[in-house]
Amino acid sequence: MAHSPITIPVKLSEKSFRRFALYDAFVLNRKWIRPASFAGILTGFAVIALLSRRQQSGLIAAVLLVIALGLPLVWAGTFLTQVNLQVQRFRLKPPRLVYTVTLTEESMHVQHAGKSKETVDIALKDLWTVRQCRGDMYLYASPGRAFILPSGQADAADAEILELLSDKVHASR
Repeated sequence: MAHSPITIPVKLSEKSFRRFALYDAFVLNRKWIRPASFAGILTGFAVIALLSRRQQSGLIAAVLLVIALGLPLVWAGTFLTQVNLQVQRFRLKPPRLVYTVTLTEESMHVQHAGKSKETVDIALKDLWTVRQCRGDMYLYASPGRAFILPSGQADAADAEILELLSDKVHASR
């Protein structure tokens, strides 16, 4: 099916950016696994310390549990603080035009707002992956670089965009 060029002027809001950051970190990259593993290992050592019934084992178990629960909470708090700082740095409240994406049959052209010389051209077959979460689409040019396409901002239906991308993006990704 032939598609005409689809233009998406991306007005990014803080809500869309936060949703993307959470999806990218916790769902796609599974960054929660290390803190959870750390908490599980220390909790296991705390249980072993309690079961040993030696002098001071209760104190050691309590210290291990505090660390096991505290450090992952600090990690999560730091992550959320960093996301909030990025929202402030990008001035996403109120939502603003960040870039314009033009999708054709073979490529994706990204024009950054306010920077006429900053453009990116990527062949659709070279996209790393395309993900959809709560209506928003995330076009990953590489594992570390994504373009956020909030729902309803294109001059075409989201289903048409997905159809165009699913035909071109490598299936194994």
